[in-house]
Amino acid sequence: MRYSIVSRRWLGPVLVLIFLWPPQAAQACSCMALPDDFEMAVATAYARADFVFFGDVTAMRRTFLGSLQQREVTFSVRDRWKGSTPDTTLVRTNIGEIACGYDFKERNSYLVFAYWNQQRNQLTTSFCDMNRIEAKAKDAIGVLDRLTKRAAAAAGQET
Repeated sequence: MRYSIVSRRWLGPVLVLIFLWPPQAAQACSCMALPDDFEMAVATAYARADFVFFGDVTAMRRTFLGSLQQREVTFSVRDRWKGSTPDTTLVRTNIGEIACGYDFKERNSYLVFAYWNQQRNQLTTSFCDMNRIEAKAKDAIGVLDRLTKRAAAAAGQET
């Protein structure tokens, strides 16, 4: 098989570029550290979040923020610890762990720590937050119950 002069002419420069071009490192998700003590970690996540609730995923759809893929997750809220979320609440998260997205699944229930994004007028959450699927949320919910009961007692509003 004969190679044309054009293909030979470009073969050398292409190989040089392949071997000399510096590889681009993938930008992994970088999270702000939480304390090692579990109760302190939940308390810190609670303090950082604008909204903390427990709810069932009722719907999900893929959306875009420019070229960034996001997932809009609809929750039927069953319990609230912080913020006044409506009974049906939409939360956005990026898609993919490398983009700090949390991998919610339909027909599951979650403890969610969410933030109000004023620029986009929406609730957001991420892999970095202490979101928990129901099966792993019991201990964190216990901590949240104690935290909010203490806060209510300190405010003179015993629950």
